[in-house]
Amino acid sequence: MKSKILSVIIIGTALLSGCQDSFLDRVPEGSYVDANFYSSDDALAAATAPLYNRAWFDYNQRAIVAIGSARANDMYSPWGHPEFTTFQVTALNDQLANSWKSFYSVITMANSVIQDIKTKCGPDVSEEAKNKAIAEARLMRGCAYFYMLRAWGPVILMEDNQAVVDNPVLPLNREEDVFQFIINDFTYAAENLPETADQQGRATSWAAKGMLAKVYLARAGWKKGGQRDEGDLELAKQYAGDVCENSGLELLPNYEDLFKYKFNNNEESLLAMQWVPLGEWGVCNTLLADLAFSTEVTGGVNVWSSFAASIDMLQQYELGDTLRRNATFFTQGTYYPYICIADGGYTYTGTGAPIKKGVVGGPDDDNDGYVQSMNSPLNTYILRLADVYLTYAEACLGNNASLTGGAGLEYFNKVRYRAFNGKGNWERQSIDFEDIIHERRVEFSMEYCNWYDMVTWYCWKPDYMLNYFNNQLRGYQAPDIIKDESGYLRFGTMGNDGVFQEGEEYYDEPQIEIFISDDDIFFPYPEADVIQNPLLNEDPVPYTFNE
Repeated sequence: MKSKILSVIIIGTALLSGCQDSFLDRVPEGSYVDANFYSSDDALAAATAPLYNRAWFDYNQRAIVAIGSARANDMYSPWGHPEFTTFQVTALNDQLANSWKSFYSVITMANSVIQDIKTKCGPDVSEEAKNKAIAEARLMRGCAYFYMLRAWGPVILMEDNQAVVDNPVLPLNREEDVFQFIINDFTYAAENLPETADQQGRATSWAAKGMLAKVYLARAGWKKGGQRDEGDLELAKQYAGDVCENSGLELLPNYEDLFKYKFNNNEESLLAMQWVPLGEWGVCNTLLADLAFSTEVTGGVNVWSSFAASIDMLQQYELGDTLRRNATFFTQGTYYPYICIADGGYTYTGTGAPIKKGVVGGPDDDNDGYVQSMNSPLNTYILRLADVYLTYAEACLGNNASLTGGAGLEYFNKVRYRAFNGKGNWERQSIDFEDIIHERRVEFSMEYCNWYDMVTWYCWKPDYMLNYFNNQLRGYQAPDIIKDESGYLRFGTMGNDGVFQEGEEYYDEPQIEIFISDDDIFFPYPEADVIQNPLLNEDPVPYTFNE
């Protein structure tokens, strides 16, 4: 019986035949000839281009929002992936299957690139180009496995596609081996990628080091009984500190600019899925239609989102933290001069909180014409510099109750300084674990990563995080959300007499009882894959490393 992974291998390998000749400018037709495709450094660089988009497409199409954001309670919709917010996901879920398939598309495509480089390069291809291309492939493979580890725990490790074709029913591998596999991939990438990209949007060694910091921090506390490993914490500090202090990179001054098409591949973007503006199916960003609530914010382009901020998420924003809130959610009376530019901008007048982040506006003046239904020109962040800053701060906090000084606190405050535009109560004299959770949730809300960080925290502090999850008002909705004169959000319902009634007694409650336990954190394996590979029901086994 052949696993679905086998079909992913075939698809992943075939996608390399559609490689782009200048990274993301276009997708040429036709196919390559094995004997001469890797005949130059430029041809080799083209082989890794699909790793930035095609390989991730099935994940980015919809699953990324459900897993990374709905699961974290960034947003909620009774009609759009509610089962992720309410922890009712089953092995039959389509988005679960799509994410599993897409992650293995990244992995098998990366394996194909690595194998082809070893066997199909001509004499004119430089060793530097070979090492760089392998490093890109291993970086993306490591990212895919890092997502999978935090979604499922044990997964199937694979480096040789042909070996899987020959024997497709493979066992799961232990989580400690998955961690080591990811670290090996990221370490190779850090050692072989350049510090400065030769093409805009390409990965650099700083991206790999930032990812190493995140994975060491995750491993430090992963199921270790509540005490983080000091050795892994030190490595997380070293890699994050190197990026923070030696890369020469800075945060983009304006938080909102991070989510505008014209600022794709900005200085803060360390690693991103690179989507082709108006690109064909498979290399385009389809999320606009699922995120935007009305054609009035897309210049008439067809959209259908029912997503809105959760009450819990909106309550995370401090009174002065309007820059991040406005960039992430529409709230009553907020004006956007860069949306509907031809009409003088756009002001949201409703009493809800639909999604703003990822909603780039319409075509024409807003985005140089690069918007169609299910086709946004915006890249999808995998890692940005602010993430490394907060990783540094968390690693410096380590096992301590608080962090009262030093470089980690300094970089934590750099994130807050931008958020508050240097005004008001932005600076923290000390931070604790609660501050880390708060800052990460607000900074990265609706960037499809908050749930993955929550899993990392759960594996370190399970009781703390279960209590946290069960007090997030999951599935609750406020019929109306208004702003008072000070700009503070109020949740409740507007009575027929025009009097606003505030408080939880006026919320719409979920139709089911939600109680989250240890058994609910990791996802079930997709049922179709379990049927084809019964070993997914068996205990994980050690992995035999080749390096």
